[in-house]
Amino acid sequence: MIQCPRSHLKARCIERRHAWKDVTACIVADQGDYLIVDETHPAYPATTKPPGLGDMVAAGLSAIGITKERVEAVVGRPCGCSKRAEALNALGRKIGIG
Repeated sequence: MIQCPRSHLKARCIERRHAWKDVTACIVADQGDYLIVDETHPAYPATTKPPGLGDMVAAGLSAIGITKERVEAVVGRPCGCSKRAEALNALGRKIGIG
């Protein structure tokens, strides 16, 4: 257990790309400006998730204007981009990327 200012935990969430609502489960006690936090809890924003192969492909496509929203607008249905990105992330982990 650690005691930290609320602002520090919020800053860590931003820095490590975690949503505040997902992190609140690791808060054991709220003492106003300070929080008692269980840093061993799975919800604690301990590290940044490294981008996987699918995340890299999605970022590259987005950089040239090909986004999930645009694909769905063109095809008129959900595109399945998230499933493909996860499959590429899994493949990337197997071959040592991400």
